[in-house]
Amino acid sequence: GPRPVVIEEQDLIKLRTEKGVHQLRPGLTGWAQVNGRDALDIITKVRFDEEYLQMFSLKSDFKIILLTVLKVLRCEDVSH
Repeated sequence: GPRPVVIEEQDLIKLRTEKGVHQLRPGLTGWAQVNGRDALDIITKVRFDEEYLQMFSLKSDFKIILLTVLKVLRCEDVSH
C-alpha cells in the first residue's frame, strides 16, 4: 500500500480518503514513491495511490519492490 503520512499532512489524508485510498494498508514503499517520490505534489501522489488501488496485485507489489531497490541504489528522486 501507499506510504503512511504524518498526521500534519491533513490535505493528503483528506484526498486519499476521498479517493478511497485510505482502505489500503500502508506499506514501506508505494507506486507514488517509485514514480517521483519527494518531487511529487500531493495531488499527483494521490493520483498514483489511486492507480495502485486499481492495479493492486501481488505482481504489482513485486514490481514496486524491484523498482524501489533500483531507485534507492541509484539515489533517484531524492530532494534532500
